[in-house]
Amino acid sequence: MSQPLPASNDWFSVRQELAGRVRIVRQELYGAHGGPWLAKRMGMPFRSWLGFESGQEIPAEQILRFIEVTGAEPRWLLNGEGQRYRDSTHGS
Repeated sequence: MSQPLPASNDWFSVRQELAGRVRIVRQELYGAHGGPWLAKRMGMPFRSWLGFESGQEIPAEQILRFIEVTGAEPRWLLNGEGQRYRDSTHGS
């Protein structure tokens, strides 16, 4: 069953939680200093990636590209539930 959408004043928390989860994936797959490499694979400036990890809104095209590049599980990115990756060839 899907969870209800958060109240409008809680979107800040949602963005912060998503930022934390994309940071976890980046650190697991690319290391502590792998942000520039991930940004390059995603075809975007590293500075933009830093903004996403800081809680700026991630455009749909970029989050979809992140899922494609990393194999991250969309459900886990959304709410932290379930498996972190779509298959076992990525992190845990």
